[in-house]
Amino acid sequence: MAENGSGESGYAMLYPHGTHTRVIVHLKGTPKGIAQPDHIHPGTCPNVNPRPAYMLNPVRHGRSVTTVHVSLKALLAKPMAINVHESRSDMQKYVACGDIRTH
Repeated sequence: MAENGSGESGYAMLYPHGTHTRVIVHLKGTPKGIAQPDHIHPGTCPNVNPRPAYMLNPVRHGRSVTTVHVSLKALLAKPMAINVHESRSDMQKYVACGDIRTH
């Protein structure tokens, strides 16, 4: 979901790979030419813990693909969310956030 009037929204898909998880983030409305840091944070949107639990590769051209060293089962065991920041120079402004959950 978009945050702070960014207009950026999308989805993330998480795929189990043994003790690792592949995380693919897709966003629409991202700015051109700007890498947007994203992380997995403890908590749920919009009240995530500001200290990231897992670093993800930055969103570029609306997409980020990362394999994190944690199982999908562990990510689903407690409330977690993926948070996208405006840019490396403005890490305090969140532009999108989504809770990690099963459907």
